[in-house]
Amino acid sequence: MPVNMSYRLTWMFLLVVVVGSALAQICTPEWGYEGYSYIINNQSDLDEIAAKCTTINGSIAMSYNYTGAFHLPNIRNITKGFKWFTILAVSMDDPKPTSINLPDLEFLGGSIWFNSLPTLKSFTAPKLKTVGSKAFIDVTQELDLRSLVKSEYLSVRGDASSVRLDSLRQVREQIQICNSDECNSNNSSHGTLDLSLPALHDVGHLLLQGRFSSLDTPKLTNISGFGSGSYSILLRSEEGPEIDLSFPELKYIQDDSLWLEGSIGSLSMPSLTNLTAWLYVKTYGRLDINLPFVEAGTMTLGGNISSVQLPNLKSVGQLQVNTAASLDCKFLEETIIKATNASRSPVSCYVENSACHLGLNLGAKVALGSVVSVVVGLVMS
Repeated sequence: MPVNMSYRLTWMFLLVVVVGSALAQICTPEWGYEGYSYIINNQSDLDEIAAKCTTINGSIAMSYNYTGAFHLPNIRNITKGFKWFTILAVSMDDPKPTSINLPDLEFLGGSIWFNSLPTLKSFTAPKLKTVGSKAFIDVTQELDLRSLVKSEYLSVRGDASSVRLDSLRQVREQIQICNSDECNSNNSSHGTLDLSLPALHDVGHLLLQGRFSSLDTPKLTNISGFGSGSYSILLRSEEGPEIDLSFPELKYIQDDSLWLEGSIGSLSMPSLTNLTAWLYVKTYGRLDINLPFVEAGTMTLGGNISSVQLPNLKSVGQLQVNTAASLDCKFLEETIIKATNASRSPVSCYVENSACHLGLNLGAKVALGSVVSVVVGLVMS
């Protein structure tokens, strides 16, 4: 065979290989009872997909009979969702994955549904930047979404000791992070979680519950209230290490409620001057309140409030204080009346085990407690 003919055939062969490989990188699963979805029964199914695809034009569904580690490299894009499923007509069993690892995934067009699987210890997708819709993930040890920038809704539940959301900037509806089962206040956390959201700027609602060793939200600016929810921020930190709550850039909170309860060592919101949301604070340890509000609606402070300072306040709807610490209620009331030029006192102050209280008789104290109890029930329902 002439040299030039051999050379030409070699290049034609290489071209066919390259074109075939390029076409094989985008894989569309066949239509089935889970739509255009690859049904994954075992690791061999994943190995087959990883060998021929980089983009899945459809979704991935973990079958009810899957067990063990789930490892899917090489896939960079999934145009739809990622979930698990059970066929009730076949089996009542749920899948039992121990870990999920998507080391190369960068884009997911739909939702992630990996909740209510108690065997799942870790979920790692360190390159994933975008989740097009919602993400529900329950893990008992580790969540790594360090590159995730935005999602419509993010729910992380389970007794996780490590949650990485280093790049998360925007969640349009709600962030819910609970290091306890089912986000139930009756289920205590086994460990503590050091939670950092260093890039978070905008969120509809922020719900945090469990035992936290620290909470860091240095860039959080806007709580929009978008989506369903009766709170702007709900934090319930179980008894344990005191955490310092600082929201240095927070400037806007939609008219819902700002609910902070638990082991709080300090509270700082230096950029928030106009508070239209209801502020409810209940602390297990001693807490000095010093907030920069110029205008505020209703503020309810309870637990172990050792001092209340509102140096810039000019207008307030109601200030309700119920504390076990020593507090001069009369001085507090006089200070607030003078600052706001109120014709009627907006202050209700009660010190437990003290004859000195203002604005609350026994009936009023019971009524206030009933209101708080009802709201707690509504918020957590």
